[in-house]
Amino acid sequence: AESGVVGRYLAGGGSDVQMLLTIQKPAPAAFIVLQQIPPGVKMTSASPTPSGFVQDGATVKWLVKRPRPGSLILSMQLSRQVVEEQLQGEISYRHPENGSLVVRKISY
Repeated sequence: AESGVVGRYLAGGGSDVQMLLTIQKPAPAAFIVLQQIPPGVKMTSASPTPSGFVQDGATVKWLVKRPRPGSLILSMQLSRQVVEEQLQGEISYRHPENGSLVVRKISY
């Protein structure tokens, strides 16, 4: 069985982007979600509040500490609609058992 965190987009594009994250047992101590925003698009709001921005705001970053197994939804509102293919997100964390770095793309 896979451990760690898996993510997928719930809505097929648009201006309201939702990512469903599934945290499996054993959960990592923390994980980071990086979500790129297409050029010319601004993020107008997000839930939960992002931890910060990378690359002059082109990438939104969430740091989730001590996650519990289960599911978590990250959502953000964009200034205009985007197509699903423009959504590029990834999850990274240290594997809870061997400490190796795991990077997973968020799927559609």
